[in-house]
Amino acid sequence: MPDARDLSNRAVGLAESGQYNEALDLVDRAIKHDANNANSWYNKGIILFKMGRYQDALNSFAQAADIDPEFTEAWFNKGLALMHQQKYLEAIRAFNKLLKIHPHDDRARDQLDLAQRKIVESCSHAEHSTGKQLKLG
Repeated sequence: MPDARDLSNRAVGLAESGQYNEALDLVDRAIKHDANNANSWYNKGIILFKMGRYQDALNSFAQAADIDPEFTEAWFNKGLALMHQQKYLEAIRAFNKLLKIHPHDDRARDQLDLAQRKIVESCSHAEHSTGKQLKLG
């Protein structure tokens, strides 16, 4: 009987060939076999992300990060899933968490900058559409 790691690795192979539903079935079996395997949760998140199921992917990345708080890829992809949902403030928190673990991660820094710009743009858009100025404090 294959173990969780083997099932998860096979799921990745299926996902890479575009067989997302089959991959999801396998990774779910891996998680059922070992629910505390951060890598299986991460792989599930990647599969769901590729399927465009960003909230489900976010939940899987969050689970992986809960199991292994130093899992930088889980934090990064959690941030990306949040960006796809336009939850920029939450994405900033995820990228900041990653940068505390790995301060020189350029991808995280770039995404953090993008999320911050998106917040500024949304505030600017809100100001223009209402005709009112937003003020801090």
